[in-house]
Amino acid sequence: MGAETATREAFEWIANRSKMVKAASFIGRLQNDICSHKFEQKRNHWPSAIECYIKEYGVSEVEAVEFLWKVISKLWKDIAEEYCQKPIQLPYTLTNRLLNLTRCANIVYEKDDYITHSHLLKDHLSSLFIHPVPL
Repeated sequence: MGAETATREAFEWIANRSKMVKAASFIGRLQNDICSHKFEQKRNHWPSAIECYIKEYGVSEVEAVEFLWKVISKLWKDIAEEYCQKPIQLPYTLTNRLLNLTRCANIVYEKDDYITHSHLLKDHLSSLFIHPVPL
């Protein structure tokens, strides 16, 4: 990203896990858990956030998923807040890349686990790179 982006303040902001960095991490993790939960249960995988929430609070799977989507919604608000009101002067390229990475996670785990089932991502990639909207 260049020397103007890789500043001491930028590294400290990331290392201290700011609100935006934490929210981006959690969004990816929670959306992955929501979308891959059923598939991973079949593979005897590690417990997901859904399974943990169900076990801890004695709720249904549907209630657990609804709760996690509410958490994700709040996390997006945390990202927006820090993106608009940066506590220190951070390079736009850094915060914008973190925002775009989180947006990618949102697309990849939009309705299904498009990483595990990559054929489902074909239409998104085609619309971006093969048939882009002309500007």
